[in-house]
Amino acid sequence: MLKPAYFVENQGAENRHESLMPAMSTLIIIAHVKEGVELARQYNLPRPIIDLIAQHHGTTLVEYFYRRATERKQASPDDPEVDEQTYRYPGPKPATRESAVLMLADAAESASRALTEPTPSRIASLVHDLAMKRLLDGQFDDCGLTLEDLELIEQSLVKSLTAVYHGRVKYPDQRTA
Repeated sequence: MLKPAYFVENQGAENRHESLMPAMSTLIIIAHVKEGVELARQYNLPRPIIDLIAQHHGTTLVEYFYRRATERKQASPDDPEVDEQTYRYPGPKPATRESAVLMLADAAESASRALTEPTPSRIASLVHDLAMKRLLDGQFDDCGLTLEDLELIEQSLVKSLTAVYHGRVKYPDQRTA
């Protein structure tokens, strides 16, 4: 909220990250969690809401900038080693089932925007991949989420995202608005 121009959904032709080192870009992206928590406290939001804000990325990897950093390292072997921890959100991991749902919903919604043809099968595959990546990364270890819960969450997200991105039939003589 405080640096919207650094988030892809708010960028026009200019990508502010192009002139930054991947570690600096990661710090800017990660900061939105701390800034969100501070804003929530400033506006006296209830503790459960503040916790959701703090936990919505857990300790996940900021993959895009981590990959950029490892690519730079491969191109310049004399550069320092890339520490994966530098490219992870500080956490905490989701502590409730609700925070795990928010984590998945946030990731699925943002990732689905990047799909060129958001068909139901592509959306389902994307949601499943995101869920499995977080499960295998240990993001759900502290929230009591079961595999059955995870399946239901995936189904719900796929249904919602498919409804958002469903194709529309073009009727004869239909004009665009």
